[in-house]
Amino acid sequence: MIKNTMLETEFLLPHEDNVETLFNKTALLQKQLQATNHLNPKFSTKTFHYKEDLENSYMPETGKHTEEVFTSLAEMFEGSIRPHSPYSLFNMVPSPLLDTVAATTMTQLYNSNSLMDAFGGKTILFEQRIARAIGRLVGWEQSHGISCNGGKLTLFYAIKSAISKIAPESRREGIPNDLVVVTNEGAHYCVEHVCSILGLGADQCIRIGTTEDWRMDVTKLKQVLHEQLAKGKRIAAVVCCGGTTINFACDDTNEVYQCVEQVFTETKQTYFPYFHLDSVIGWLWFTFMGLSEKEWEQKIENPEIRGKIKRAVEKMQGVSRFDSFGVDMHKNGLCPYSTSLFVSKTDECFNRLNEGSYTYGENDYEFGNFRAYRYTIENSRPASGIAAAWVAMNRLGRVGFQEYLVQLHTLRIKFKEELEKVSGISVINRASLGWELVFTISFNRIRLHSSHFDFSEIAKTFIQYCWNETNKGRALPLISIVPEFKVNPEDNMKIAFLLYPMSLFSEDHISKIVSKLAACIHEFEMKVTSGEIGVENRLLEKPIR
Repeated sequence: MIKNTMLETEFLLPHEDNVETLFNKTALLQKQLQATNHLNPKFSTKTFHYKEDLENSYMPETGKHTEEVFTSLAEMFEGSIRPHSPYSLFNMVPSPLLDTVAATTMTQLYNSNSLMDAFGGKTILFEQRIARAIGRLVGWEQSHGISCNGGKLTLFYAIKSAISKIAPESRREGIPNDLVVVTNEGAHYCVEHVCSILGLGADQCIRIGTTEDWRMDVTKLKQVLHEQLAKGKRIAAVVCCGGTTINFACDDTNEVYQCVEQVFTETKQTYFPYFHLDSVIGWLWFTFMGLSEKEWEQKIENPEIRGKIKRAVEKMQGVSRFDSFGVDMHKNGLCPYSTSLFVSKTDECFNRLNEGSYTYGENDYEFGNFRAYRYTIENSRPASGIAAAWVAMNRLGRVGFQEYLVQLHTLRIKFKEELEKVSGISVINRASLGWELVFTISFNRIRLHSSHFDFSEIAKTFIQYCWNETNKGRALPLISIVPEFKVNPEDNMKIAFLLYPMSLFSEDHISKIVSKLAACIHEFEMKVTSGEIGVENRLLEKPIR
């Protein structure tokens, strides 16, 4: 291919006067993908077995034409979600702003690497501009940050910073065995894995019981702190929840901070833990911080929405006292995957995250001297997340992000109203501060037909039926399942369904979407009662936690 190729059709020319070729190639691929799609929430697919498929995977002997390669590439998208579909209601996956996609495309066209400013240009400067701007939302005037691939890495950077803060020698000598991390029982399931990856050990992550609204119970927190200190343990980090995907678990940050502060003062500790807010979802609420009562009323007319957003902001107000927080702009910042940021209160993170043989100074901030590789997990650092975050932040501004959050809550209310019109559907997460909808389905037709069916087996069979139908390319609501849902920590676990309104195009389709869900339930029940579908006990990995 290289020997006989026409360079102007395969590469960007030095004068860039063939950039239209890129746009044409992109349009060609998109046309391949669009051909079989309408409003369906997933690209259609058929089942396959990985090992069987891989038996036929070889590098071709000679290169192929663009059209042929793109035709084969289109298969890669089969079975994946189309977030721009109004029927895509599976998870917190937005359809990104086209401007952010254009920006990330340019970083790939120019093959930008944000490792060193000597050859990465101002990519690191823009990274720090974003971190400073978002940090200022919570009152941090000297914030710095790291663009990274997902919320799990923001937790990685936070807990690594915590270890280095409490045990600075660990950067050279290894992690001591007396460190623990405490977090909310409703915190993301990956916290233990991060502790394991860092060499701390998953068992050194201690989850604290919560109150009815899923915030850490400070009485239980105080008890755990005293127990761990009595064992000779050091509390390396306190990781607070700043909003979770389901139930919007959110700690009262001031309450937690003051509790820890009191215990450490009373016990005369000579150090203080590192505080991180896992706000990869909750960061969007930061845009409302500092409003007057009049401004709250002006910006959010609906009292229910205003009350929920305001309560979340109140809970997170103490983040100004923390050391760091996380941001996922690919969740609710209208950016493509992956656009995440670890935001630190100061630039001390650059020292805590390095190998212990270098200290950042003023000279590092001179253009040409900045080296990100000293503190980042990867050296090959894409600039796509930086570009996407910058574009979204500046296209929407603080007011735009506020309006977006209000609109998501508005979608929740409208979906809830329609869902509650359907016989057998009950929305059960009324107290959540988020905009997700968790609901149960009674499946009365099936249960009246046969009393021996287990409810959880019916629910699992139904969701698999829904997923199978959307995999066929049908325009049905793509919802999810929560196998072990609790309304509050003391509640009995129950199996429920999850609907996440994300598409701004869905507002005009809500009635039809819910009608199709009701029709799908009826269709499923008829097939079960007729014997066409058998109810089975299925093992389901929790798709969203």
